[in-house]
Amino acid sequence: MEMSAISQLTPIRTSSVNKPTPAEVSQGFSSFLSDAMSQVNQAQVESSNLADKFAAGEITDLHQVTVAGQKASVMLQMTMQVRNKMIESYQEIMRMSI
Repeated sequence: MEMSAISQLTPIRTSSVNKPTPAEVSQGFSSFLSDAMSQVNQAQVESSNLADKFAAGEITDLHQVTVAGQKASVMLQMTMQVRNKMIESYQEIMRMSI
């Protein structure tokens, strides 16, 4: 049974036909960043909503509120680090001489 699964695999092709253009790569990266920012925003909104519900007495599980807050905080910190690295890379490229 394992042999049939292996025989179904297609070989990797490295021809230049399958290489994406710089515009496609840029669009893909832009889409990735937009999705990541959306996820960070969603985590922060969820954390805020849980904190509001906890303050109103609708939720009694403090652990749930704390975990959501920490998750949002870590996601935001990671986003800021990625942003800092991107800016640093851009500045390094701009300093290169031609």
